[in-house]
Amino acid sequence: MKKIITLLYTTVILLLVGSCSEDFLDRPPLTQIENESYWKTAKDLENYTIQFYTVFPAFNTVGSFLGVIGWDGSRGSDAQISSSPSTVWNGTESPVSSGGNWTWGNIRSVNIFFKNYTKCKDPFEKYKQFLGEAHFFKAWFYFEKVRLYGDVPWYTEPLEMDSEELFKARDPRTTVVDSILAHLDKAIEYLEPVATVKGKNNRLSKQAALLFKSRVALFEGSWQKYHKGTAFGTAGADPSKYFRQAAVAAETLMDAKYGMSLYSNNDPENDYCKLFSLKDQLANKEVILWKAYSVNRDLSHSFQIYVSDRTAGISMTFEQVQHYLGRNGQPYDYFTLGKTVKGNAFLEKIRADCDPRLSQTIWTPGALMWDNTFGKATFKKPFLDKSGEALNNTGFQIRKGNDPKSALAGGGVSWSSSDETGAIIFRYAEALLNYAEAKAELGETVDYTKSINLLRKRSGMPDFTITNDPNKDRYADYGYNLSDQLKEIRRERTAELGAEGFRYDDIRRWAAHKLLKGKRPRGYPFAASDWTGTKINYKVDADGLLDPFVTQLPNGYGFKENRDYLECIPLNEITLNNNLKQNPGWE
Repeated sequence: MKKIITLLYTTVILLLVGSCSEDFLDRPPLTQIENESYWKTAKDLENYTIQFYTVFPAFNTVGSFLGVIGWDGSRGSDAQISSSPSTVWNGTESPVSSGGNWTWGNIRSVNIFFKNYTKCKDPFEKYKQFLGEAHFFKAWFYFEKVRLYGDVPWYTEPLEMDSEELFKARDPRTTVVDSILAHLDKAIEYLEPVATVKGKNNRLSKQAALLFKSRVALFEGSWQKYHKGTAFGTAGADPSKYFRQAAVAAETLMDAKYGMSLYSNNDPENDYCKLFSLKDQLANKEVILWKAYSVNRDLSHSFQIYVSDRTAGISMTFEQVQHYLGRNGQPYDYFTLGKTVKGNAFLEKIRADCDPRLSQTIWTPGALMWDNTFGKATFKKPFLDKSGEALNNTGFQIRKGNDPKSALAGGGVSWSSSDETGAIIFRYAEALLNYAEAKAELGETVDYTKSINLLRKRSGMPDFTITNDPNKDRYADYGYNLSDQLKEIRRERTAELGAEGFRYDDIRRWAAHKLLKGKRPRGYPFAASDWTGTKINYKVDADGLLDPFVTQLPNGYGFKENRDYLECIPLNEITLNNNLKQNPGWE
């Protein structure tokens, strides 16, 4: 039987619960850093860093049962919605609910590693991978803090109850980001490439660190450029410095020596969806890091139920759909089409006319939903007449990652958590998009032949061209001037990474609240004739589009742009530490 390497997460369970090592439970707690019996071997260091793999977003760890596929719906965005409006984008987040991420346990734990790893008696070559992992995870934990809170205190030592640093002020976010990038440079230096690291793409690698560095740097460059002059920008920050690092990291990863490429079976009508449905991603050269599942190791989930028989209450929006070009590579007028072609006919028409990634992201009539021991079924129409975890309230129902052959597809084994679909954490496609955006932000020539055109080719689309969509203000009004080139790069990013949890952060780093403020998400053009004899509770707007939040958001989202780009630091922390200053708007 093929060996399934499940170092992500499963090793944590096997090591810490003791099913793999009889003497591990006899060791003193790892948080007792004065314990000199630990930290002696490379295996000790590995056992310590492996605990951090559980932080990666995957099924059952973020969002709904859809994992990252529905994360933008559970967190809130213009691309996906749940049954109720996002409190973040509606400006109704309370200080209590907003400050829930101000926790420092993981950062303290990784600092314990850095304080003790030099005690290891083994040669450096035996433990440098684990040192690289520690550098990566410190960067990961701190990026989470910067994304949510901006300026945060940078800690180099594991804090104790009487540590003076508990009362330090916040460091500027640029200082923290520079430290994050320095840690990622160390991770890139020490981590093994995917080809040689134990666990392959089921473990952190040089490629993972390069991709993450490009993500962090692109985020910070965008944040400082588009928030410049606001309370959220950093005085004296140089966005170009970060765009440069993003471009270099991505382009380094794109070098042939790293062996990355896009998943393809030369089947543009199916490859994109299938990429996210695979149980085993070990041989997939696009996937840089993924979480493996195994029922035999008590690691599984229910994803396939929720891209077939149910929805987890998450729906795509008309705003997201409009980002997909026609098959000829030109803007497609979804709005005018919806005036005369509605309901199922509208879904069938855009499947035939538009970028194949669209119909592999949402369900369209006739698409095979499941074909397994429980029967065979094709998609008939959206679940507008259902509720709860089967609810669809826009007509655009998520398909991405569906595997019709899965035993869980169709809900035949309802409530079962026996799905082994792998969860993609990092994939190469993001690097191509990060490269293109960073180079364009720098005002430099973008080599589309080695970046976006590869994504287009996989989907059977024409090469990248700069177009001007007359309808762009309906879905891409960022609130400021932007070159047509950057608009098209953002469009491509929104299409390729649609339903992968990127949109929430993209809107924030682009300072693009105008995409939502004063607006409501819309659904497809509703056709009452599709629902004869069935009552649908959702209303339509003046253009005939489903308007699911018309009652809840009569005036559209109420985002507070002078407050809601960052979370509230918990009030009790401000009380305990007089050196902490509250984020703008939360005072």
